[in-house]
Amino acid sequence: MSAAALVGLNCCTAAITLAGLGYFARVRMPRPPVGRYELADVAVVFVVVVAAPLLYLELPRAMVAVVFGLVLCAALQFTLAPVIGGGRAWSLALMAVAATAGCAFADRSLAVLVLTDVLLATAVVGVANMWAQAGMRSAHVAWFAGALACYDLVATGLTSVMDRFAVQVMGLPFAPLLAVTRGDPPVALGLGDLLLLVLFPLVAVKAFGRAAGLLAAGAGVAVSGAVSLLFGLGVLTGAFPLLTALGPLIVLQHVLWIRVRGAERTVAEWRAGTPNAAAALAPADPDPMLLRAIDPADSEGLRAGLPEGGWLAVLDGRVVGAGPSPGLARRDAERRGCAAVPVVRQG
Repeated sequence: MSAAALVGLNCCTAAITLAGLGYFARVRMPRPPVGRYELADVAVVFVVVVAAPLLYLELPRAMVAVVFGLVLCAALQFTLAPVIGGGRAWSLALMAVAATAGCAFADRSLAVLVLTDVLLATAVVGVANMWAQAGMRSAHVAWFAGALACYDLVATGLTSVMDRFAVQVMGLPFAPLLAVTRGDPPVALGLGDLLLLVLFPLVAVKAFGRAAGLLAAGAGVAVSGAVSLLFGLGVLTGAFPLLTALGPLIVLQHVLWIRVRGAERTVAEWRAGTPNAAAALAPADPDPMLLRAIDPADSEGLRAGLPEGGWLAVLDGRVVGAGPSPGLARRDAERRGCAAVPVVRQG
């Protein structure tokens, strides 16, 4: 493999990682209406990642290019929309995809390679930021990375799935490969590898702070550089499962930062500039006011006349009303002369 191509690939990887961090620090993406991330969501994404190459191997090459073109067009639009506006983002995305397709029809292979790399890099920055800013936690990325490490070992190291997939998509416009050359073997980085390299530093910044993000970014680029060095020295000659090396390192960083910080910051805490997660700073002893609300004074008289499952209206640790529903409990408190809005709880 060409040493210059390997250096170029790692420079591109580092630049895209830094672009992701810069976007994360300066651009606020709208939160998609998907609720909060759970491990089940991570499992669904993992299944899609595993199934996609197997599906694409069965599709004609032209259909694969069309599918990836549509995906990159949508990803480019929602990445640029917070920066230049939705309408302009659609116009630019459509023009970029059309230009790449036109170069493919004109057999301009170098232009297709460059344009596809730019589109892929932009899409990865956008998708990683969307996941991180929408609430994906470091624990989710750690589980995802661990699962992908096992999958990449099987798909790339022990079977020919990823080799056949690379042959299927190499040279296509919108191919999911950050490619520098198309030789045999090509100097390229897969979409899943690049996404995880960009994603974890963003989530680490949100969860644990800037130092964690910079460490994650540096560790990812270092792993990519070490693998490239082995290729340059001739130790490696075929496809290498990068995620098998990167995944355990991400899991290790997550575990270490959890031990140091105690808990992860939420998106709201990160946006507010909170240095540590609120859960880690919570007092060991319960708040006395909360204890008084749980078991308030002067509750026995009103509780005695309540049906099972009735509600108490509590204000400043005192029961000020009661009723068979929250609304009736508040109304009873108002009838008894309570001007403030009490808290209601089941008696």
